[in-house]
Amino acid sequence: MLSSARVRLDPIDPRQARAMLAGTPEPDLPWAEGFPLPSVRGALERIVAGEGTGFSLQPFFAYVIVRRADGRAVGDAGFHGPPGESGEVEIGYALVPAARGTGLASEATGLLVDWARAQPGVRRVVARVDPANVPSRRLLERLGFERDGETGGLERFVL
Repeated sequence: MLSSARVRLDPIDPRQARAMLAGTPEPDLPWAEGFPLPSVRGALERIVAGEGTGFSLQPFFAYVIVRRADGRAVGDAGFHGPPGESGEVEIGYALVPAARGTGLASEATGLLVDWARAQPGVRRVVARVDPANVPSRRLLERLGFERDGETGGLERFVL
């Protein structure tokens, strides 16, 4: 778990992943309207499929963003996997519409970045963003990311 003043990032375990796929909040983790976001579905399916294999996708995988003020899940954040041979790790994040524009994504992403940069083997953190997603581009720039070209119609940012 990673935490700051306003958010907590909890690794998504198989039990939570099944509940999120079923669209049924668990008693210990209430959801904000619009959670879970469709973009996390693939990660949830991988978590469930990996259960019982002895192989863990964590810590370089998916986390739920919990708003500390009310304990509600408001989004997800995480990594696309462990660092590759070059030491590069990619992050992603998403919030439910009602939680956007409140600084929670910046706080959650900052936690991920700080944690990743402290891990052995991580030399670079990257993110890909739709060019039309101005708030997300600004968030990355505030955290010190620099634009590093475009791939597949997405802007690439590097820290």
